[in-house]
Amino acid sequence: MRLLTLYSLSAVVIWAGVIEYDEIITKQNSLSKDYYINRLANERKLSIEQAQNLQNQIFRKAGVVSKSLNKIAPPKPSTGKCQGVNASNITISSIECQNALTTISYSLKLSSQVRAKIAENLEVLHPQKARILKILNESNPAQIFAKNMQTEQFLAYFRAINAQKQAKQFSIDFDETFLNKLYQTNGFNAVLTELVLERKLDNFRENFIKISPNITEKNGAFFLALNAITLNKDEKATQFFARAEQTYEAQSQRDNAIFWLYLIKKDKNLLIKLANSTDINIYSLFAKDYVKSNPFDVYVPRPKKLKFEGSANINDPFFWEKMNNLVKNMSADEAREFAKQFYANDSIGYYAFFMQKANGWSRHYYVMPQSPELENIQDSRKALIYALARQESRFIPGVVSTSYALGTMQFMPFLANAIGKKELKIANFDQDDMFKADVAYKFANHHLDYLEKFLYHPLFIAYAYNGGIGFTKRLITRDDMFRDGKFEPFLSMELVPVRETRLYGKKVLANYIVYNSLMGSNIKISTLLQTLTQPALTDKFRK
Repeated sequence: MRLLTLYSLSAVVIWAGVIEYDEIITKQNSLSKDYYINRLANERKLSIEQAQNLQNQIFRKAGVVSKSLNKIAPPKPSTGKCQGVNASNITISSIECQNALTTISYSLKLSSQVRAKIAENLEVLHPQKARILKILNESNPAQIFAKNMQTEQFLAYFRAINAQKQAKQFSIDFDETFLNKLYQTNGFNAVLTELVLERKLDNFRENFIKISPNITEKNGAFFLALNAITLNKDEKATQFFARAEQTYEAQSQRDNAIFWLYLIKKDKNLLIKLANSTDINIYSLFAKDYVKSNPFDVYVPRPKKLKFEGSANINDPFFWEKMNNLVKNMSADEAREFAKQFYANDSIGYYAFFMQKANGWSRHYYVMPQSPELENIQDSRKALIYALARQESRFIPGVVSTSYALGTMQFMPFLANAIGKKELKIANFDQDDMFKADVAYKFANHHLDYLEKFLYHPLFIAYAYNGGIGFTKRLITRDDMFRDGKFEPFLSMELVPVRETRLYGKKVLANYIVYNSLMGSNIKISTLLQTLTQPALTDKFRK
């Protein structure tokens, strides 16, 4: 088979540490390359010319690697036509500059007199901008923007003013027609999400109840539903949750919306629907605790062979990049055949990855690789490590994230170095050692020992593993999070302020239940969820 010749082309020299300039420029642009460029920039002495050349090879410009290279070869400052124009001379600058610079945010930093003068200057050639500047000199620009159906300016003004002005000027009734247009304006969903997660500006958020559910979809509908829930408008929330279910594409998201409809309506048919979902998530698992249904089909490959026998280094991040690109153009039969060579304990993550492709990403693979670092530990700890690894990397040892978290257990370099050099005192430790699965499991077990001094619940541990223990402490000690109350703890789980951590926690918790079940435990997710509002059972931070 043509694809099986790949390994003769993929044999690599195993390294750990910095890849030198002459080597790194030969690599295909990828997150892995960005990571190694960043190491090179911070741990070696690059010339300005080399840094400039590497700038052109960055895969993800938003990453920290650009900043690292900019320290060596600072970018040339822009020399636009309006350079040097500021608040003191803008009224005598060109009409083009006066128009270009006067965004709403910039204009609010000017005095009302300067805004009036610029409006006068722009009246002929840029009448719309002139009108906006005049509105900014009124007592409540938000009200006028709404009356004029200027939704983009309305949102820009909201973003540009402080919280005190937001509360004063936006806590009024707005017209339903305007609100429907506002929903369809780019940027509204971001404002909606922020306000709901922070549960602030209730009077302003009351207006969003008026938005027609029929024009909403997906996350917009879901957060409008959560908005209604936080304002005790349960009936309206059901309409938005129903739209979310109808328009979401992912089964896990549809299940999330269905679950909320069940919480509000207490309709057992909705619970039955959830229990028969094809997706394994905390909501379908919860439903199975109460409704008799067929168990999920879970696939647990158990290879007898310990080591991958190919010539490639399965721990190499660049090898993973090749595999991830290769699978995109494979047929199901090709992926199934290709997976066979990875059927070994140390490469089982690759096997599951290609078998997922072969089965249309519909099968639930829960791999359980063996490691000396996972022996002689409690099954609950092993289940948690597996649950984290499945979400972090799918057990692929060479994964590099966008933030340069490394390996099977996705440790950030700073944390890996702190644990490896200072806490475990491993001789000659290098952060690239995190690409070795056994090392990753050792570090995860050590880090969980620390987290479990303060956190006893797998959901909170997952939050801390992803977002940090400081973040988690601030989150769960808030007066409005994970306390007894209507729709708790489910509402708090939806209002975790960081999206990545919010979704991560749910997925790890579902993984944890499945892995516990595979190890013979009968722990129920409904029981775990009930304890989230009982501090004595979940954490050391709350009383």
